[in-house]
Amino acid sequence: MKEIKKYLKSKLNENDTCVLALSGGPDSMCLLNLLKCTSANVVCVHINHNTRASCDSEYQFIKKYLEESNIPLEYYKIDKYEKGRFTETEARKIRYNVFKKVVKKYHAKYLLTAHHVDDLTETIIMRLLRGSTLEGYAGIKKESVWDGIQIIRPLLSKKKKDIYAYLKENNIPYIEDETNKKDDYIRNRIRHHILPLIEKENKNYPEKILQFSETLQKKDALIKEVLHNIEEKIEKNQKINCHEFQKLSSLMQEAYIEEYLKKIYQQELPNISKKHIAIFLNNANKNKENYTINFPKNYLLYKEDGWIWLEKKKQKNSYLIKCEDEVLLPNQDLVKKISSYESKSNDEIHLNSKEIKLPLYITTRKVGMKMAVKNLNGHQKVSDILTNCKIRGPKKDKIPILIDSNGVILWILGIKKSKYDLEKDENYDIIYKYIKRKEK
Repeated sequence: MKEIKKYLKSKLNENDTCVLALSGGPDSMCLLNLLKCTSANVVCVHINHNTRASCDSEYQFIKKYLEESNIPLEYYKIDKYEKGRFTETEARKIRYNVFKKVVKKYHAKYLLTAHHVDDLTETIIMRLLRGSTLEGYAGIKKESVWDGIQIIRPLLSKKKKDIYAYLKENNIPYIEDETNKKDDYIRNRIRHHILPLIEKENKNYPEKILQFSETLQKKDALIKEVLHNIEEKIEKNQKINCHEFQKLSSLMQEAYIEEYLKKIYQQELPNISKKHIAIFLNNANKNKENYTINFPKNYLLYKEDGWIWLEKKKQKNSYLIKCEDEVLLPNQDLVKKISSYESKSNDEIHLNSKEIKLPLYITTRKVGMKMAVKNLNGHQKVSDILTNCKIRGPKKDKIPILIDSNGVILWILGIKKSKYDLEKDENYDIIYKYIKRKEK
């Protein structure tokens, strides 16, 4: 472990503070001991995943050990999971959010994790089986930055058995997670059945795995540099210019979208698969315009006027307001009952109370809404009417709509009227005028 100690000394100075993710297992206990070679201040953070009866006793072991060593401990227990059961994705998200808080609290220079080369090998094999990006296939990095936090993994070149040997030689206590012995998880099956075969074929496989990972990282960095140089020409305010994008080769297009999605999704990137990249690419290259497609984690893919982009769905400010003599809408527009015909425009409607069901309401657009448009046969989707009037995307959900008590759409205020609107010389007894905020 001499080279590990040398690496730690080069990274950590006397007045530096580092945060160590400490599970109490052999890997993190080994790294904690190795940190004694430095003069840095060490803070440990332990996450109780609350998945086994032994989780609490593991915490007690860590607490006692750190108290005896006079090392600060930050402890966090996960009380519940969103879906009522443990998932590695959610647990990882919680872990790193806690790490982030602890790093900021102590103004730490680094976050340290105890990943080793067997972890790296398992990760690469898992991603080969499941599919990933070039960066994903490279696996775990020895040094990386996550959300502004510098993470280092000093043990990444060491095998698990090297760690066990060091623990035994230095009489360092640790605890074993009993679930590591089970084949319930794919990582465990790779560890128990595939890694022994790899080692049998080549005892020096860690060196080869590290070379493979580092080579992919270098190639990935080169591609990112090229993409960064062309980004200004292709992208503006996280919107992609389809015309410029289509000039790229298919390989560069795919790489560009991978980076774009990583920028948008950040920590939620595991929710994105090759299928979603393919959907994005297909829509960026087709001629069809002005539509939206649902994407994971409450995002929408927009294709509009030669641009394509992802945007988080906004919470709809839906409402249902009963019509009185005057109605002030949430956006401060005004709907006012007037006594006489003033205009034929789409800002005024003239209705016969015998042809509709009172009372009337003003509401917002809902999926599937249709209206019998004035002077047209049949019904037309409200969404299509708005699109034809150059109103697209989230703006559609802000347009006020007049309906009767049966839900019949009478008027898309300021945009289009239904067949229920009557001419000046016809018999009507209800007139409403739409006054926009500027006009008021």
